[in-house]
Amino acid sequence: MMSQGNIAPNGKPMPRPDVLLLSYTGCYTFMKWFELLRHEYKCPTLMLQVPYQGDGKITPNMISYVVKQLKEVVIPGLEEVSGVKFDIDRLREMMARSAQAEDNLVWVLESSKNKPSPIDAYFGAVYYMGPIFTAFRGTQQAVEYYKVLRKEIEERIAKGQGPITPEGEQTDQRYRLVVEGPPNWTSFREFWKLFYDEGAVVVASTYSKVGGLYDQGFRHDPDNPLESLAEYCLKCYTNNNMPQRVDLIEQYMNEYEADGFLTNSIKSCNSFAAGELLMMREIEKRTGKPGAFIETDLVDPRYFSHANVKNRLESYFQMIEQRRGGSKPVAA
Repeated sequence: MMSQGNIAPNGKPMPRPDVLLLSYTGCYTFMKWFELLRHEYKCPTLMLQVPYQGDGKITPNMISYVVKQLKEVVIPGLEEVSGVKFDIDRLREMMARSAQAEDNLVWVLESSKNKPSPIDAYFGAVYYMGPIFTAFRGTQQAVEYYKVLRKEIEERIAKGQGPITPEGEQTDQRYRLVVEGPPNWTSFREFWKLFYDEGAVVVASTYSKVGGLYDQGFRHDPDNPLESLAEYCLKCYTNNNMPQRVDLIEQYMNEYEADGFLTNSIKSCNSFAAGELLMMREIEKRTGKPGAFIETDLVDPRYFSHANVKNRLESYFQMIEQRRGGSKPVAA
C-alpha cells in the first residue's frame, strides 16, 4: 500500500475504508496488518474474537460467545458506519445461496480423486475458493460461478484431461500429493512451475480449506443464521487442534490415494506452522507414505529460495520413486 501509492490491481487508487473488520482465526500476521491499517486510515475497527478448538470440539458456550459479539459489536458497528439496518431475512437468503455454491465447490475439490486429476487442489484451488471466500459469497453470481466451474470440470473428467496451469494443461501426473500450508504468494507462478516440471499434481490441500471445511459437512444454515456464522468461524481449518488436523490429512491421504505428503512451512503464520514437523511424522507413521518439509513464506519474498526448494523437491520425488521400487529411501 505504501510503496505503490495505494494502487489497486486495476491501476486505480484503492478507496479508503470506512471500517475495518477482522475475524481472527488465522495468521497472527493479520493482527499486525490491521493494526497498521488502523493507524494509516484512522477509521473504526471491529474485532471478532473466535475461541480456539483446544479440546477438539465446539461447545455451546463457544457458539454463544461468538454470537454475542455479532449482536453487540459487529452488527451495531456496521450499522453505525453504513447507516443501514441489519436485515436478518436478507442474511438468510444469502446463506441459502451460499449453501448451493458450497455443494458445487465440494464436488469440484473432490474431483481430484479421479485419475488423472482434472484439477490442482492447491495452486489451482485458490482460484476456486476465491469467489466464495471474498465478496461474492452469498450472491447469485457465486451460485452461477460454481455451476459453470463444475460443468467445466465434468467435461475435463469425461475427456481424461488434467488441470490447467500457467504452463498449459498438465498431462504428466507422476506424483499425487497432499500439501499442508499456504502457497508462496510472492513467487506463486515460479513455485507452481517447480511442481509442474516434476509431474506433481496436488490432489488435496489444507490451505484450500481455510475458507471453510465444507467437505466435512458444514453448510451455512439459513434457519440459524448467526449461529451458523459462529460455527463457520470456529471450524476454520487453522482453528482446529493438531490431532484434528492430523486426522483430516490422513483422511485425504487415503481417500485421494496420494503418493506423499508435503509440508510448506511458512514463517508468517504460526497458526499453520506450529507443530507441522510433528504432524508430518505422524502422517508418515499412519500411512506409510513419505513426507517432505520445505520452507517459504506467503508474504516475505526473502524466505523463498528457488534453488533450495527445487533441490528439496527433486530429492523428495526420488524418495517416492525409491519407495515405489522397494529401495531404501533417501532423506528429503
